[in-house]
Amino acid sequence: MKLQSVLRCVLLVLGLATLAGCAAPVPAGLWQEEPGVQQLFESGQLLPNHTYYYLGSFAAPDSVIAVSNQFTLRSRVWAQVDMSEARLNGWLQWWRTERYGACDYHGGRIIAPDGRQAGVWYSQNVFNIIHLPEPGVIEVYKPHSYAGRTCGEPRDESSR
Repeated sequence: MKLQSVLRCVLLVLGLATLAGCAAPVPAGLWQEEPGVQQLFESGQLLPNHTYYYLGSFAAPDSVIAVSNQFTLRSRVWAQVDMSEARLNGWLQWWRTERYGACDYHGGRIIAPDGRQAGVWYSQNVFNIIHLPEPGVIEVYKPHSYAGRTCGEPRDESSR
């Protein structure tokens, strides 16, 4: 009798795991590098109808995104900023003088799953995850570099 109960529980767990694997995934977008966007940021131009967010220090952020006002950003890591040309130019001055060797800044587009441009980004970190959990809502995670670390983050020598 105990063996039958155990088998039923195992089959139930396997069945639930199979069903969970069939659940529809959250539509994913792209964090796509594009030199033209880098040039746009570095020219100090602001995009109309976009809301700006930063990651890191307000005085010298690690990353900046401008999200089209057609989307609402849902995030626990990005902070909204009332962007002005003066603020962007101040950040640009900081970025130009405080380079981390191999950690150059790049720019690119944030692309929604349907191919629409949802925004643009400027960061030392060129990989990211973009989700659209519901229509008009975008989630942009914290970007990372090639090795999965944040650019400029010290390397863990003990893992070598």
